[in-house]
Parts: sequence; structure tokens; C-alpha cells
Amino acid sequence: MIKKIVIPTDGYGLEDHVIKYIARAFPFAEFDIISVVNTFERGVQLTTLLYKEMKEGAKKAVERGKDILEKEGITNVKTRILHGIPSKKILEYAKTRDVDLIVMRVYSRKKTVSVQRLGSTVRDVIRKSSTPVLTLAEDCEKIPIKKVLLATDGTRTSERAKNFAMLFSSYFKTDLEVLYVRQNKNDTEHAHRVVENAEWKASFLDVKVKKSINEGDVVEKILEHAKSNDLIIMGTGKTFLFWHYIGHVTQAICSHSPIPVLLVKCMKKRWKKRISRR
Repeated sequence: MIKKIVIPTDGYGLEDHVIKYIARAFPFAEFDIISVVNTFERGVQLTTLLYKEMKEGAKKAVERGKDILEKEGITNVKTRILHGIPSKKILEYAKTRDVDLIVMRVYSRKKTVSVQRLGSTVRDVIRKSSTPVLTLAEDCEKIPIKKVLLATDGTRTSERAKNFAMLFSSYFKTDLEVLYVRQNKNDTEHAHRVVENAEWKASFLDVKVKKSINEGDVVEKILEHAKSNDLIIMGTGKTFLFWHYIGHVTQAICSHSPIPVLLVKCMKKRWKKRISRR
């Protein structure tokens, strides 16, 4: 299911734990390590000397990433240095290579007040990517992945994430917890309908589902359930969860989660076909 993975890196060592994790989680995948020389940095005059330094830094970055993967036993590694706006080039590369997953590091915000910020490159990739994006904020040793948490509200965007989560759990033989966070008691009937539908649909894929319905702050409840799981799968888009949580929920979960967060915007055609055949 996940056969091609691209990992952008800047070479500062901050992605080391991300690269190690993804190599151990998906050891049979084909990996692409890329680094983008930002030739459109605002306020920076791209002199010949500066460009040379940036290119050399990008070269060291991909070599470092490849070296980490090889130490983890991964031999099928491609490296590439790109030039341009980082988020744009990452998305273009992912589309051209038809990768199944983009993996990115985010800053952990556990010790800060702010939960509103992701790096501009990460934010733009998440917002625009049709390829699933996995983010990781800190070291995670929960490998292999045995328990998956799907946070959903039953909207169209969440439906795509639900289908992906079911296929993921079926393929990797994991348990699946389906979590619906109510905002008020009026959501009770809808909440039960959403989780029960997920359980019914998952049964056709032989996926064991744990149904969870909570009430309260969406971010707090998702992070609470994350502690007993190995991976969070969420949908992204204008209709994810409730409209007043757009942006805030995704950014808060990505920067505070102790486990990886896999964000799904839209499914690839081959995954849609698999679901429709069930």
C-alpha cells in the first residue's frame, strides 16, 4: 500500500528521528530523499557564493539522509536536489514520482504556549498535497504500528480519511479505533451513526474496530486517545471536523502529538477502486 516515500530534508539533523522512524515503520518501501535549494527566499540576494553554499548544504543533507537509511538496512534509496520554492517543488516531485507518502518533521510545541504555527513549507504541503502526508514532532518508538486512531466527524473529508484508515489497517493488520468528538449532546445520534458505519464497513476488510465517542475539546480528546495508539489518521480540508477548528486542530495535533500523524486530503484512484470493490 505504501511503496514509495519521499522525505524532504534540510540537513540540520532535525529530521534524523523522522528518517529512522519511517525506515523502521515501512522497511520494504522505496525511499526518495530530497532537499530544496530555496532560490526565492525573500530579502536574500542570491549571490554566486550563497548559492554555492546552499547547494553544498543540500548535497550534505541528502547524503546524511541516505546514510541514515542505509544504516537502518534500507538500500533502495534515491536522492535529488531541487531548486525553487520548497513546498512547490516537494509537491511537484511527489506527483511526478507518484509517491504514496510524504514524510515531514514538525516542531514540537509541548513546552510552548503557541499551537497555531507550523513551518510555512509543512503547512503549504499539507494544505495542497493530494498525497497523504505523515508528520512527526518527536522521537517515537511505537514500531511496528499495531493500533491506529482515526479521528472523524463523518464529513466528506473525513470519509476519505476513514477509507484510507481502513485500507491501512487491513494491509498492515492493525486494530483501528474510530473516535468521534461531540461538541454537544445533539450530536449523539450522528456520532453513533458515524462510528457504527465505520465498524460495519471495516468488517468487510476484517479490521477490528474500537468505537469511541467523547465530548469536549477536539484537540484534547484526540491527544488523550493518541496515548494508547501508534498512529493518528485524520482528514484535512475545509470541512474537517467543525468549521471553527479549521487549521487550529490540524496544527495543534501535528505539533503536540506523541505519535505520528497521517493526514489525508483525497484518495488516489487505485485506493478508491479498492474500497468500491468491497
